[in-house]
Amino acid sequence: MATKTNDTKEAILLLGAELIQQVGYHAFSYADIAKKLGIKNAAVHYHFPGKADLYESIVDSHISNYTKIGEEIAQAPVPAKAKLERIFSRYRNLVDSDRICVIGAIAADYKTLPGKTRSKVVTLVELVLKLVEKTLQEGKKNGEFFYTASARVQSLLIMTNLSAGVQLARITGKKDFETIRLSILKQLTG
Repeated sequence: MATKTNDTKEAILLLGAELIQQVGYHAFSYADIAKKLGIKNAAVHYHFPGKADLYESIVDSHISNYTKIGEEIAQAPVPAKAKLERIFSRYRNLVDSDRICVIGAIAADYKTLPGKTRSKVVTLVELVLKLVEKTLQEGKKNGEFFYTASARVQSLLIMTNLSAGVQLARITGKKDFETIRLSILKQLTG
């Protein structure tokens, strides 16, 4: 029984993340999740008593994923450009699956979220920015990357471009996202 319960919880979590990235936090209900998974609303509430609980779990999942990526990148004996491409690939995957970045999706609803959830969102955003920042610093130190702003500012520029690029690609197409991605790399490498 525990496996079925865990499978249901994981399915709810994955579908919740997908819905947030496709339509936004306020555009779906637990009834939508229950219907798509073929379960009762009560089953969704059992695992996540409120929508904020689901949201926090989704953010926690992303924190865990980015922490893992950060560890993998730190240990990878590859150039900084390859490490940056690893980060960029997450955004390319979003474009390919017609989703937006969870941070971008959350940003639209940020002010309406409970304080604990907002705190976790800040943790996620800072984690992603630091991951990019460290990769940029490594690339600059190795002579792979060239930029004049601080690594923090460069990280902010990159992440806002990627996040907005994912959203724009829904309207203008995948080609424009690729143009943005390649332009970022070209600017960094000279």
